[in-house]
Amino acid sequence: MTNLVDAAKSGDKRATLIALRDILASTIQNCESGRDMASNTKRLMEVMAELEALPDPSQKKISKHDRLKAKHENR
Repeated sequence: MTNLVDAAKSGDKRATLIALRDILASTIQNCESGRDMASNTKRLMEVMAELEALPDPSQKKISKHDRLKAKHENR
C-alpha cells in the first residue's frame, strides 16, 4: 500500500487516489459505525469514479497523425 502523504507530496494524482482508495477500503472493512461506513463508502465510490476518469497510463499514447493514418488504412 502506497503511503498517502508521500503520494500527495509527489503530485501524482493517480497515486494519491489509489492510496486514498486503499485507506478508505481498509477503514470501511474495519468500521463498526453505520454512519461512518455510509460516508466512507460514498467517498470510496467517488474516488473510484475519479480514478476511472483518468487516462490509463499503461495505454500507449497515439498521436493524432497516427490515428488518422490508421483510420485511412482501414478504409
